[in-house]
Amino acid sequence: MYKKKNYLFRAIVLNPLVLVIYSIVCFYLYSLFQYGGLKRKIPIILGGIIFLVVWFLWCFYRSKKERKNLSEKNYLETNKLRIGKAWYFTALTILLLVTLTTGTKIYQSAINYQGKLSWFIHELKNKRKIEFVHDNIYHDSLEGIFEDIQKQITLPKELYVSTDFRLKFNKDGQIISLDTFLYGKDQEDKTQSFLITYDRNKGKDVTVYLNGYVDANYNEEKKLQPLMDLAQWISLEKTVSGWSEEQYGILYTGFRNWGYNSEGIIYIDENGETKQLEPLNDEIEGYTVSIYVPRREDSITPVRFIHNNHRGPERKDDEQLNNQWDIGYSYNEGEETFFLDENLGYQLSVVDAALGSRFYALLQTQDGGYTWETINQDPFLNSAGVSSGITYINKNLGFIGLSHSGGSFAELYRTEDGGLSFQKVCFPKIEVHLTETETYNPFDFPEKPFVENGNFYLLVGQGQDGDYKGGIKALYQSEDKGETWRYIKEVERCKSYEID
Repeated sequence: MYKKKNYLFRAIVLNPLVLVIYSIVCFYLYSLFQYGGLKRKIPIILGGIIFLVVWFLWCFYRSKKERKNLSEKNYLETNKLRIGKAWYFTALTILLLVTLTTGTKIYQSAINYQGKLSWFIHELKNKRKIEFVHDNIYHDSLEGIFEDIQKQITLPKELYVSTDFRLKFNKDGQIISLDTFLYGKDQEDKTQSFLITYDRNKGKDVTVYLNGYVDANYNEEKKLQPLMDLAQWISLEKTVSGWSEEQYGILYTGFRNWGYNSEGIIYIDENGETKQLEPLNDEIEGYTVSIYVPRREDSITPVRFIHNNHRGPERKDDEQLNNQWDIGYSYNEGEETFFLDENLGYQLSVVDAALGSRFYALLQTQDGGYTWETINQDPFLNSAGVSSGITYINKNLGFIGLSHSGGSFAELYRTEDGGLSFQKVCFPKIEVHLTETETYNPFDFPEKPFVENGNFYLLVGQGQDGDYKGGIKALYQSEDKGETWRYIKEVERCKSYEID
């Protein structure tokens, strides 16, 4: 008989109010793992859990107390027994469904890039905090930084720079901040990446993120070793002594082309011997370390040390020049070119550079590259960056791209007169959830447009810092030759896609 009475007790335990509170706790628990918001959601979750625990303890105490006073009459309340039993199994089914749904959603939030929990797990596995001991650039050079890092992390023997190497230090040589993204192959010939950051105002440790996505093309122009060599040869303290500023910076992007601008250029060799250049007939290029005063680059010319063993390629004769161009897009010695046919071609040519950004002119050839003429001295409308593509649909209609912040985002420009003038292209923003209440647009790196079945299409990626759904892209379509665009759908990166 007590078994029958127990169904009534269980029905009371799982009353509708308990189910509602349990569902609220589950919802906020899932929301916490999916979107974060610890400070706002934890009090609600803890409050709900405390209520449920107190309720179950009270029900347990009540059942123990009433067990001594049970009467035969209570056992014969058939209608109550039937209703209690029916509600108990209904409530149990609801409880199981809510639990299963919550568990499934929490599991999904732990999948890579799908929720806040996945980022927490990712950081737990890949984030390293390293005590920064050798933090004086004058005394320890760059070798000290990597010596500290290698106490916890085994770095590849040969490293490459994916984004710029940027370091700031004060007048005493104390390192203030450091940001770079490196990659290389480990002993098993697998690519490993290392996002290295340090901010003295936020802590005393260097933070290293492992196993991030990197476009590992192993470009020889992006080797890190020339930076390490140059850092040993350059006397930083002597270089900045004449500026009398509170803060200085170091920038390294790899092998750079400075055109014919010799301002601030100094060649240096392994003995520390330097040679300042006058304007030359040949373009100036080489592995370069720039020493500068942050936010005063316009008034204080940076000193640009070039590795003495890399002065650039020899000049080519006309026959070699003519044979290097292919119809379509090509990248040659830091400059992007597009040929519509064997004779007509366009090129984005660097005319000035500073701190990782460049200014370009647009050149045109009508004789297959024998001679070039500047047709637009400022195609990017006075914006500086790094060119991210050039394509021409015909001799009048073309597109060029300009990236910023080490490839984090880019802009697209369009011409209808062959390149004499350009206009920046605008795209409808696609907002996705960053948190439960915040949204952002991850698609900010337009690629080169292409034509298919008479329509214009364009893929817009996420740049070097993109991590939404593993770096997928947005597909856009234009029905007015690229003047305006409409969003179609998301497209998985590195996979084929269908155009409806």
